[in-house]
Amino acid sequence: MRAFTKALVSAGAAVGIAATGNLAITGTAMAAASPGPRSAVAPSDASAAPTWQAMDTVCKTYTALDGVTSRGEICAEVQKRVTDTGSVTGYRGRVVLSPLNGYEMKPTTYHWNTGAGLSEVCAGGCAPQAGAWTSAWSPVHTASSGPYKVQGEFGDGSLWDLHASWGAWQTADQTCLTYTAGKVCVRYEVRSYRDTPQERSRLTYTPVKGGYIIPISIAVGSKIDGSTTDTTRNLCQPCTKRTTSYSATVSRDTPNPAGTNEYYATARFEHPNGKTSTLKAAITG
Repeated sequence: MRAFTKALVSAGAAVGIAATGNLAITGTAMAAASPGPRSAVAPSDASAAPTWQAMDTVCKTYTALDGVTSRGEICAEVQKRVTDTGSVTGYRGRVVLSPLNGYEMKPTTYHWNTGAGLSEVCAGGCAPQAGAWTSAWSPVHTASSGPYKVQGEFGDGSLWDLHASWGAWQTADQTCLTYTAGKVCVRYEVRSYRDTPQERSRLTYTPVKGGYIIPISIAVGSKIDGSTTDTTRNLCQPCTKRTTSYSATVSRDTPNPAGTNEYYATARFEHPNGKTSTLKAAITG
């Protein structure tokens, strides 16, 4: 897992704002603060102000030590700032408390899982809350989103934490070869989804005019202390000649063992002459 964590941190550090992918939870757009006065422009030159849109919300109900009495619910919310052309230019998070039965909740710190340090939810510290309470939105985070982690404590000193949001897929390793039929690549990609590390294999094909390949399968897997597991996607249902640009993926949650590990992505495909090839991208550690 050390290799995966290192690859995730390295990839995240190299990227700025990135697409959030198709897992985003659609929410009601919230208008951004009205801009100040500006010079008049022709209607054709006008550009709509960015809007804040819901990205992810994660809620958890907590119980007392008896496992029955509810302490209440805590939610972590993340929004993304989207321009009128669809570009994501920032993220912000907040925490919503709904304590019950006299239990108190107090948020302490939060951070974005992109190498950023801890920040206080409330400047100078939050007061314990025994009733419904919502924090202010965090300052706008403009690096690759990563999960938003907020943490705090209950009145008895026990701790809680929540993750919401996810990072964009980042390439940890790739292998590309150019054939008569075109260029084929396989990429081993990683990201954090809430509090879960994930990995995937991506096959891409860029044809040369008149060329084609027949994708057969892709897989993402790991070899942990000599034991191999993988998730494979069959692309031959039916077998199809790909004469235009093509891409396919398969993903899974990343195993979290100790020991000597290899994490890899593979892709298998057929050439026009009937020969099959397998490409592999991997990290070890």
